Amino acid sequence: MAEVDSQRSKEVLERVERERGVRAWPKLLAARDPDMLELMHDTTTYVLDRRNSVPRKYKEIILACLNAASLREFGFRFHVRGALAHDASEDEILEALELVGLTNQQALTSMLAPLADEVAKARENGSVG
Repeated sequence: MAEVDSQRSKEVLERVERERGVRAWPKLLAARDPDMLELMHDTTTYVLDRRNSVPRKYKEIILACLNAASLREFGFRFHVRGALAHDASEDEILEALELVGLTNQQALTSMLAPLADEVAKARENGSVG
């Protein structure tokens, strides 16, 4: 493996954590290949933040559903929070999750409790009606 510039790794990781939150895998990738981490991050933020044909709440709902279909609860919760923060209703998220359930019933049944939990947390914080 090629030697990695530790200052570059630090700068890229700080940007990713500031813009997308703290998780373990970006730290590992930053230490090994900060250029790849930056490319992945720039691709994500380009589609989420700079492209505007699809409203952000729908992007978050789609990403929540993709995570649900793959049974990735962390990603599902993360994007449910994003959808709620961008004015999606619980019913909109649930209906999209029900669509996923048409082809993957386990995704629907596995993500109902995390959905209810995230909506309850958002209500407690006053960030959803």
